[in-house]
Amino acid sequence: LSSSSPVKSPAPAASASSIDNNDQEFQDETHTCHLFEGRSKYLSPSGLHFIANHQYRPSEYTHLDNLLNPFWTYLTECLPLWLAPNMVTTLGGMHCALAYGVMWYYCPDFDTTPPDWVVMLAGYCAF
Repeated sequence: LSSSSPVKSPAPAASASSIDNNDQEFQDETHTCHLFEGRSKYLSPSGLHFIANHQYRPSEYTHLDNLLNPFWTYLTECLPLWLAPNMVTTLGGMHCALAYGVMWYYCPDFDTTPPDWVVMLAGYCAF
């Protein structure tokens, strides 16, 4: 932060709740600052407040994103709704691990040329 923009300290909560009235509490719905108060030796209470209330703001898409978004949307519509996003990521990582394992088996020092089907498998798994 620059010295020209001072950080304002948030106002304490005005209403009484299950939180102790003597504590300085920020007005947020999660009470994250109160839960972690005194437990962080690196973040100030105002820093914890800003982390608790952070909202992601995406930037503009790149040209490649604009080109591939219809394809990505089509692929996500093919997945069942019960499939968790973390499982999709795990399956993609398993493809990479499979390609690496097969490549390592056929050329462990990467000093020989692997069979053509191994290169094709690595290309498929990378896509």
